[in-house]
Amino acid sequence: MKINIKKITAYLLFSFFVIPGLRNTIPLATVSPTATPTPTIVPIKLKPGLNLLGKIKLAIGKRSWIEKGTVTAISGSTLTVTKEGITYTVSTDANTIFRRRFGGKGQLSEITANDTVNVLGKWQDEEKTQILTTHIRDLSIQKRHATFFGTVKTKGDTTLVLTTTTRGEQTVIITTSTKLVNRKMEEITMSDIQIGNRVRVKGIWDLTSKTMSEVSQIKDFSIPLKPSPTATP
Repeated sequence: MKINIKKITAYLLFSFFVIPGLRNTIPLATVSPTATPTPTIVPIKLKPGLNLLGKIKLAIGKRSWIEKGTVTAISGSTLTVTKEGITYTVSTDANTIFRRRFGGKGQLSEITANDTVNVLGKWQDEEKTQILTTHIRDLSIQKRHATFFGTVKTKGDTTLVLTTTTRGEQTVIITTSTKLVNRKMEEITMSDIQIGNRVRVKGIWDLTSKTMSEVSQIKDFSIPLKPSPTATP
C-alpha cells in the first residue's frame, strides 16, 4: 500500500488548528522572565543652607580643626582661641595631648596668652564654637633648649626678668628642679641672686611670650665676688 505523505501532513495541520482538544495536548514550553529588584536608596538627611563642603563635613562626623589660632585667655583647663574674628572655647581634659612646635612633648602650663596654636578635637555645639580637644600644638614653643645671657632686672619668688643683648627682656620661670650655681659651679639659693647680677639661663624658650620655662640651670657669674686687686706700694 502506498502512503501519501502529503495527505497525512495536511490532516495533522488541520487537526491542530480545528480540534481544540488535540491542540491542548501539545504543550508549548514557556519561559517566565525574572524580575530585576529595585535598589533601595536611603538619602542622607542634611541641614538646608549648607554649602557642599559643609554637607560633607556634617555627613562624615563632628571633627573640629583650628589652624594657627591665637590664645587670648586661659582659665583653668580651658583656652579661649580666636581666628579670623571668631572666638572658640577650647576645653582640655586628661586625654588631651600637648605638643610643641617641632613635636616635642608639652603641657598645658606652658601655654600663655598670644601663643599660636593648632587645635584638633570635636565640636560640642551646633554653632561650632566649643571644642573638646584631643591634640594641641603650641607653635610658639620650640622643642630645643635655648641659652640666654643677661642681667637680672627684676626678681620675684619664682621668677627673674633678664635684660639680654639680642633678645630684649626675658622672663625666667624657676621651679624646684632648677639648679642654681655660681661661677665656680657651687650650689647657691635664690636669695643669693641679686638685681644687676650677670647670669646664664638654660631652658625652653617661648618666642611669642618671651619666657623661659623648664629651666634646668641658672649660673650667676657675679658670685662669689672677685677680690679687688691690691695696690702695689
